[in-house]
Amino acid sequence: MDYKTYALMAILLASVASVALVGAAYAQTRLTVETDAESYKTGDTITVSGQLNATTINTNILLQVLDEQGNRDRFDQFPVAADGSYSYSFTAGGLMNTNGTYTVRVNYKTTEEETTFEFVSTEGPRPAWRPIDVNINGTNHRIEYMITGSGNRLDGITGDVTTISFIAELTAQSDGILSLRFNEEIFDADVEFVAFVDEIPFDGELAPGPGATNTIHIDFEAGTEQIEILGDHIIPEFGAIAAIILAIAIVGIIVATTRYNKFKFAPRL
Repeated sequence: MDYKTYALMAILLASVASVALVGAAYAQTRLTVETDAESYKTGDTITVSGQLNATTINTNILLQVLDEQGNRDRFDQFPVAADGSYSYSFTAGGLMNTNGTYTVRVNYKTTEEETTFEFVSTEGPRPAWRPIDVNINGTNHRIEYMITGSGNRLDGITGDVTTISFIAELTAQSDGILSLRFNEEIFDADVEFVAFVDEIPFDGELAPGPGATNTIHIDFEAGTEQIEILGDHIIPEFGAIAAIILAIAIVGIIVATTRYNKFKFAPRL
Protein backbone atom coordinates (compact mmCIF):
# COMPACT_ATOMS: atom_id res chain seq x y z
CA MET A 1 0.00 0.00 0.00
CA ASP A 2 1.57 3.32 -1.13
CA TYR A 3 1.55 6.68 0.66
CA LYS A 4 -1.35 7.99 -1.45
CA THR A 5 -3.56 5.16 -0.21
CA TYR A 6 -2.60 5.90 3.40
CA ALA A 7 -3.39 9.57 2.85
CA LEU A 8 -6.82 8.78 1.35
CA MET A 9 -7.63 6.49 4.28
CA ALA A 10 -6.61 9.20 6.74
CA ILE A 11 -8.87 11.73 5.00
CA LEU A 12 -11.76 9.24 5.04
CA LEU A 13 -11.34 8.53 8.75
CA ALA A 14 -11.19 12.26 9.51
CA SER A 15 -14.43 12.79 7.58
CA VAL A 16 -16.18 10.00 9.51
CA ALA A 17 -14.97 11.49 12.79
CA SER A 18 -16.26 14.93 11.79
CA VAL A 19 -19.70 13.51 10.99
CA ALA A 20 -19.73 11.73 14.36
CA LEU A 21 -18.84 14.93 16.19
CA VAL A 22 -21.58 16.84 14.40
CA GLY A 23 -24.06 14.09 15.28
CA ALA A 24 -22.97 14.22 18.91
CA ALA A 25 -23.47 17.99 18.95
CA TYR A 26 -27.03 17.59 17.67
CA ALA A 27 -27.61 14.85 20.25
CA GLN A 28 -26.92 17.19 23.16
CA THR A 29 -29.61 17.48 25.84
CA ARG A 30 -32.26 20.09 25.07
CA LEU A 31 -34.94 21.29 27.49
CA THR A 32 -37.97 23.57 27.07
CA VAL A 33 -40.26 25.08 29.71
CA GLU A 34 -43.47 27.11 29.69
CA THR A 35 -46.45 27.91 31.90
CA ASP A 36 -50.09 27.53 30.89
CA ALA A 37 -50.76 31.26 31.45
CA GLU A 38 -48.87 34.52 31.64
CA SER A 39 -50.32 35.66 34.99
CA TYR A 40 -51.92 34.14 38.08
CA LYS A 41 -53.45 35.16 41.41
CA THR A 42 -53.63 33.44 44.78
CA GLY A 43 -55.44 30.11 44.55
CA ASP A 44 -54.91 29.59 40.80
CA THR A 45 -53.37 26.37 39.55
CA ILE A 46 -50.04 26.90 37.81
CA THR A 47 -49.03 24.21 35.33
CA VAL A 48 -45.43 24.03 34.14
CA SER A 49 -44.73 21.85 31.11
CA GLY A 50 -42.10 21.24 28.48
CA GLN A 51 -40.07 18.74 26.53
CA LEU A 52 -36.78 17.04 27.31
CA ASN A 53 -34.66 15.68 24.47
CA ALA A 54 -31.85 13.51 25.81
CA THR A 55 -30.12 10.34 24.72
CA THR A 56 -30.97 8.70 28.04
CA ILE A 57 -33.55 9.88 30.59
CA ASN A 58 -32.58 8.46 33.96
CA THR A 59 -33.26 11.14 36.58
CA ASN A 60 -35.92 13.65 37.64
CA ILE A 61 -36.29 17.28 36.65
CA LEU A 62 -35.66 19.82 39.43
CA LEU A 63 -37.98 22.84 39.61
CA GLN A 64 -37.54 26.13 41.45
CA VAL A 65 -39.89 29.12 41.66
CA LEU A 66 -38.12 32.38 42.55
CA ASP A 67 -39.54 35.82 43.33
CA GLU A 68 -38.04 39.11 42.14
CA GLN A 69 -35.61 39.19 45.10
CA GLY A 70 -34.34 35.68 44.35
CA ASN A 71 -36.13 34.05 47.27
CA ARG A 72 -36.92 30.40 46.53
CA ASP A 73 -40.65 29.99 47.11
CA ARG A 74 -40.91 26.47 45.74
CA PHE A 75 -38.43 23.64 45.21
CA ASP A 76 -39.45 20.19 43.98
CA GLN A 77 -38.56 17.34 41.63
CA PHE A 78 -40.69 15.21 39.33
CA PRO A 79 -40.26 12.46 36.72
CA VAL A 80 -40.26 12.78 32.94
CA ALA A 81 -42.50 10.69 30.66
CA ALA A 82 -40.96 8.09 28.37
CA ASP A 83 -41.36 10.42 25.35
CA GLY A 84 -39.53 13.24 27.17
CA SER A 85 -42.60 15.34 27.96
CA TYR A 86 -43.31 16.58 31.47
CA SER A 87 -45.98 18.48 33.36
CA TYR A 88 -46.06 19.78 36.95
CA SER A 89 -48.88 21.66 38.69
CA PHE A 90 -49.09 23.54 41.98
CA THR A 91 -51.33 26.12 43.64
CA ALA A 92 -50.31 29.78 43.63
CA GLY A 93 -49.98 31.20 47.12
CA GLY A 94 -48.30 30.18 50.36
CA LEU A 95 -44.74 31.50 50.21
CA MET A 96 -45.67 33.18 46.93
CA ASN A 97 -47.06 36.20 48.71
CA THR A 98 -45.53 39.16 46.90
CA ASN A 99 -46.82 40.79 43.73
CA GLY A 100 -44.43 40.76 40.81
CA THR A 101 -42.61 38.67 38.21
CA TYR A 102 -41.72 35.13 39.22
CA THR A 103 -39.17 32.89 37.54
CA VAL A 104 -39.68 29.18 36.95
CA ARG A 105 -36.31 27.43 36.60
CA VAL A 106 -36.01 23.78 35.58
CA ASN A 107 -32.86 21.66 35.56
CA TYR A 108 -32.08 18.28 34.07
CA LYS A 109 -28.54 17.39 35.20
CA THR A 110 -26.44 20.28 33.86
CA THR A 111 -29.07 21.60 31.41
CA GLU A 112 -31.12 24.56 32.66
CA GLU A 113 -33.98 26.61 31.22
CA GLU A 114 -36.38 29.14 32.69
CA THR A 115 -39.52 31.15 32.03
CA THR A 116 -41.46 33.83 33.91
CA PHE A 117 -45.03 34.70 34.91
CA GLU A 118 -46.79 37.51 36.74
CA PHE A 119 -48.40 36.95 40.13
CA VAL A 120 -50.91 39.00 42.14
CA SER A 121 -51.29 38.07 45.80
CA THR A 122 -54.67 38.32 47.52
CA GLU A 123 -53.42 37.01 50.90
CA GLY A 124 -51.62 40.09 52.17
CA PRO A 125 -47.91 40.45 52.97
CA ARG A 126 -45.57 37.52 53.50
CA PRO A 127 -45.27 36.58 57.21
CA ALA A 128 -42.02 37.62 58.86
CA TRP A 129 -39.39 35.29 60.27
CA ARG A 130 -39.93 34.79 64.00
CA PRO A 131 -37.54 33.41 66.63
CA ILE A 132 -38.27 30.23 68.58
CA ASP A 133 -36.20 28.14 70.97
CA VAL A 134 -35.65 24.44 70.29
CA ASN A 135 -34.93 22.39 73.39
CA ILE A 136 -32.21 19.87 72.56
CA ASN A 137 -31.00 17.63 75.35
CA GLY A 138 -32.01 20.18 77.99
CA THR A 139 -30.51 23.24 76.27
CA ASN A 140 -32.41 25.85 74.24
CA HIS A 141 -31.10 26.79 70.78
CA ARG A 142 -32.58 29.74 68.88
CA ILE A 143 -33.85 29.22 65.31
CA GLU A 144 -36.38 31.08 63.10
CA TYR A 145 -39.70 30.06 61.58
CA MET A 146 -42.57 31.24 59.39
CA ILE A 147 -46.02 29.67 59.16
CA THR A 148 -48.73 30.51 56.62
CA GLY A 149 -52.46 29.89 56.62
CA SER A 150 -55.37 31.39 58.53
CA GLY A 151 -55.41 30.47 62.22
CA ASN A 152 -52.25 28.35 62.04
CA ARG A 153 -49.78 28.36 64.91
CA LEU A 154 -46.45 26.72 65.74
CA ASP A 155 -46.80 25.62 69.37
CA GLY A 156 -43.21 24.47 69.90
CA ILE A 157 -40.22 22.51 68.62
CA THR A 158 -38.04 19.98 70.41
CA GLY A 159 -34.85 18.29 69.24
CA ASP A 160 -34.32 14.55 69.72
CA VAL A 161 -30.66 13.47 69.84
CA THR A 162 -31.64 9.79 69.64
CA THR A 163 -33.51 10.04 66.32
CA ILE A 164 -31.55 13.13 65.17
CA SER A 165 -34.71 15.07 64.45
CA PHE A 166 -36.73 18.23 65.03
CA ILE A 167 -40.33 17.64 66.18
CA ALA A 168 -42.72 20.56 65.58
CA GLU A 169 -46.14 20.70 67.26
CA LEU A 170 -48.79 22.64 65.30
CA THR A 171 -52.28 24.03 65.60
CA ALA A 172 -53.42 23.95 61.96
CA GLN A 173 -56.86 25.39 61.21
CA SER A 174 -56.14 25.62 57.46
CA ASP A 175 -53.68 24.42 54.84
CA GLY A 176 -50.30 26.12 55.11
CA ILE A 177 -46.53 25.98 54.93
CA LEU A 178 -44.09 25.70 57.83
CA SER A 179 -40.68 27.22 57.11
CA LEU A 180 -37.66 26.74 59.36
CA ARG A 181 -34.29 28.50 59.18
CA PHE A 182 -31.40 27.41 61.39
CA ASN A 183 -27.62 27.21 61.58
CA GLU A 184 -26.08 23.97 60.31
CA GLU A 185 -24.18 23.65 63.59
CA ILE A 186 -27.51 23.12 65.34
CA PHE A 187 -29.11 20.71 62.86
CA ASP A 188 -27.93 19.51 59.46
CA ALA A 189 -28.20 16.83 56.78
CA ASP A 190 -25.37 15.48 54.65
CA VAL A 191 -27.58 15.17 51.54
CA GLU A 192 -31.12 16.28 52.36
CA PHE A 193 -33.61 16.23 55.21
CA VAL A 194 -36.52 13.78 55.47
CA ALA A 195 -39.87 14.85 56.91
CA PHE A 196 -43.04 13.19 58.19
CA VAL A 197 -46.33 15.10 58.47
CA ASP A 198 -48.42 13.32 61.10
CA GLU A 199 -46.24 10.22 60.46
CA ILE A 200 -46.92 10.37 56.69
CA PRO A 201 -43.76 10.86 54.54
CA PHE A 202 -43.54 14.34 53.04
CA ASP A 203 -43.11 14.01 49.26
CA GLY A 204 -41.56 17.43 48.63
CA GLU A 205 -37.89 18.28 48.28
CA LEU A 206 -36.02 19.20 51.49
CA ALA A 207 -32.54 20.14 50.30
CA PRO A 208 -30.30 22.06 52.69
CA GLY A 209 -29.92 25.76 52.00
CA PRO A 210 -26.74 27.47 50.83
CA GLY A 211 -23.87 28.33 53.16
CA ALA A 212 -24.03 27.82 56.90
CA THR A 213 -27.82 28.24 57.16
CA ASN A 214 -30.47 25.66 56.28
CA THR A 215 -33.90 26.83 55.10
CA ILE A 216 -36.64 24.28 54.51
CA HIS A 217 -40.35 24.57 53.67
CA ILE A 218 -42.98 21.89 54.43
CA ASP A 219 -46.57 21.96 53.17
CA PHE A 220 -49.25 20.71 55.58
CA GLU A 221 -53.02 20.31 55.57
CA ALA A 222 -55.64 21.59 58.00
CA GLY A 223 -55.74 19.41 61.10
CA THR A 224 -52.01 18.57 61.06
CA GLU A 225 -50.67 18.19 64.59
CA GLN A 226 -47.01 17.21 64.22
CA ILE A 227 -44.18 17.52 61.73
CA GLU A 228 -40.95 15.56 62.29
CA ILE A 229 -37.80 16.42 60.35
CA LEU A 230 -34.89 13.95 60.31
CA GLY A 231 -31.28 14.90 59.59
CA ASP A 232 -27.77 13.49 60.08
CA HIS A 233 -26.27 15.83 62.72
CA ILE A 234 -27.77 17.55 65.74
CA ILE A 235 -26.18 19.50 68.54
CA PRO A 236 -24.70 18.28 70.85
CA GLU A 237 -22.69 15.89 68.69
CA PHE A 238 -22.13 13.70 71.77
CA GLY A 239 -25.44 12.35 73.06
CA ALA A 240 -26.23 11.24 76.60
CA ILE A 241 -24.74 7.76 76.18
CA ALA A 242 -21.54 9.16 74.68
CA ALA A 243 -21.30 11.63 77.58
CA ILE A 244 -21.59 8.79 80.11
CA ILE A 245 -18.91 6.79 78.34
CA LEU A 246 -16.66 9.86 78.26
CA ALA A 247 -17.22 10.44 82.00
CA ILE A 248 -16.36 6.81 82.80
CA ALA A 249 -13.20 7.09 80.71
CA ILE A 250 -12.14 10.26 82.54
CA VAL A 251 -12.75 8.63 85.93
CA GLY A 252 -10.74 5.62 84.81
CA ILE A 253 -7.82 7.83 83.82
CA ILE A 254 -7.92 9.64 87.19
CA VAL A 255 -7.94 6.35 89.09
CA ALA A 256 -5.10 4.97 87.00
CA THR A 257 -2.92 8.04 87.48
CA THR A 258 -3.60 8.00 91.22
CA ARG A 259 -2.77 4.31 91.59
CA TYR A 260 0.30 4.35 89.42
CA ASN A 261 3.13 6.82 89.92
CA LYS A 262 3.85 8.98 86.85
CA PHE A 263 2.26 6.41 84.51
CA LYS A 264 4.88 3.73 85.40
CA PHE A 265 3.14 0.43 85.44
CA ALA A 266 4.46 -0.52 88.85
CA PRO A 267 2.19 -0.19 91.91
CA ARG A 268 3.18 2.08 94.75
CA LEU A 269 4.77 0.33 97.77
